[in-house]
Amino acid sequence: MNHSTHSAEDNQIINIINGLTGLWNNRAMIHDGDPSLDIAFDTNKEDFKDNLLPFHTHPDWLAADAELRRKVLSYGWIIYNEKTIQIESKLITPVCDLIIDAELPGTQNDVIQHAISQALIDEAFHTLMAVKSVNIVYRERDLKRVKLPKFELIHRLDKMLGDCQTNDDKKLVRLAVACASETLITDYLGSLSKDDMLQPLCYKTVEAHAADEWSHSSVFSYTMAEIFSKLSEQQRGLYLSVLPKAVQAFGDDELDVWERVLEAIDFPKYKVIIEDCRARNRNAINVDIQGISKLLNSLGIDESNMRNIAA
Repeated sequence: MNHSTHSAEDNQIINIINGLTGLWNNRAMIHDGDPSLDIAFDTNKEDFKDNLLPFHTHPDWLAADAELRRKVLSYGWIIYNEKTIQIESKLITPVCDLIIDAELPGTQNDVIQHAISQALIDEAFHTLMAVKSVNIVYRERDLKRVKLPKFELIHRLDKMLGDCQTNDDKKLVRLAVACASETLITDYLGSLSKDDMLQPLCYKTVEAHAADEWSHSSVFSYTMAEIFSKLSEQQRGLYLSVLPKAVQAFGDDELDVWERVLEAIDFPKYKVIIEDCRARNRNAINVDIQGISKLLNSLGIDESNMRNIAA
């Protein structure tokens, strides 16, 4: 394992982050306004992609009534956005606050605090878009509202925080999970933002979110590089040990959430569908780990260790 460090003298990482902050006024989607205000809801188009459902190949799903399956796809969009809301509010925002408050090593720097403050504004905008999108789909599709349980990433985060011995350890765990999420989300967003066969409200909202996250991946990777260079060996070990768990949780197929939804709408044979998916454990949404590779490279970690990620 090769750790690279960044001295205050060369300041290369800070210079890169400073360059990214200079792009914000032109690239941040919040400056373009809420996309939902200018888009009519098209009831003839589906709200989500069938192949992103964890049970899309199950025979009982394929045999179900077409109209009922369309309803489930609408819930797929709702689940996607509720997950976004939980990640932004319970995971990313607290970590941004820690960095802005200089609670982590290497963050006592106005450039880093500036960049993360910009990201925090973006994340609040993403939450707004997600909340509005959920409510629009509930209203336009006349769907029963379902209270969803915690998503796996948040559940896993809570468990890891409960296992921490110190507050400093908790901060590092939060940081690791947040960095993994910010670098993994771009490809998952891309699978929806590029599909104009979907509901325009849906793919345009995701398109706006994805545009910001491409920049956030770099901001968080370089900010983490500066933090990592200031960590002790023990702290580095803790941070790196959390990354595989975060990757696994990010790609979870959220069967508990889906079971809650399918039960609420009395989907035929939903128990069989869910139990078969649990038994096979083959249908989890694929997680592209390219973002994690970029993150590790920014930390000076040899890519041969990539096999430990998402294992």
